[in-house]
Amino acid sequence: MEISNPIKLLRYVSLTALLLFSGYASSANDKGLFWLAQKDGHSVYLLGSVHLASDDFYPLRKKIQQAYKNSDVLVVEADILAAESDPALQQQIMQESLYLDERTLRDDLSPTVYSQLQKWLQKHQLPEPMFIRQRPAIAMITMSMMELKAQGLNPGLGIDRHFLQQAKQSGKPIVELEGVLQQLRLLNQLESPDLLMQQTLEQLDEIKTFAPRMVKAWKNGDADHLYQLIIADSLNEHPEFKPLYETLFFRRNRDMAKRIIHTSDSYKSQFVIIGAGHLVGEHSVIELLQRQGYNIEQL
Repeated sequence: MEISNPIKLLRYVSLTALLLFSGYASSANDKGLFWLAQKDGHSVYLLGSVHLASDDFYPLRKKIQQAYKNSDVLVVEADILAAESDPALQQQIMQESLYLDERTLRDDLSPTVYSQLQKWLQKHQLPEPMFIRQRPAIAMITMSMMELKAQGLNPGLGIDRHFLQQAKQSGKPIVELEGVLQQLRLLNQLESPDLLMQQTLEQLDEIKTFAPRMVKAWKNGDADHLYQLIIADSLNEHPEFKPLYETLFFRRNRDMAKRIIHTSDSYKSQFVIIGAGHLVGEHSVIELLQRQGYNIEQL
């Protein structure tokens, strides 16, 4: 993994890819996390995203494919393909990704968490001086990508990328709920990047047992179990993570729900792909749409 090229990393992943969920082999018979929200003649299909997958993940369930085909617009958290063809955006991403002065990652982490990071770097034989030039967001992405790829996952086969490629080929409109740059800035502006790194290290330490349980819940369409795995269990065990989850999940859920509702003013039907953790449990996008009068059906 090349750790000095944040553009290369961000071609493959959005923020939620690495904080929430990844997927192993699946099939057309797997249910997945898929909803239909309807109100006043408008339809919003919502698919819980799997951002890293394997070849035999496809084809997706026919109902999902048909919903995409029938929708007027593709809605995603971030158009992760845009950075590949936009030099100006690439330059902005680079500026947000690396420390541009004498600061390093050590300056933004507590001694305890930095010591844990050093152990992780030693385990993976990564050069500390180069790695710590990355700001917390890119450091977290780099670490997560390495661990997930070690599990046999391919970021080039993610569901959001799959549908973005189709949309660009066919000319289907694409709407971003956030954008790569906004997601990076959100991470960089966290009051406590220490919490982000602590959470990342703990999740990666359990990746071999954690990921299969999440995959099973996704395949079964078990939103309640997925909520427990992604959010509830973590908050119960670590109440100090609550401000982090408010920023990474709940506030973003409110903003994304508003954006989805606003997009309905321009399109009668939407196909929305967002991280699975934003669609499950309390304060989710699904719950927020329901509060706004949408009829919700899990498909």
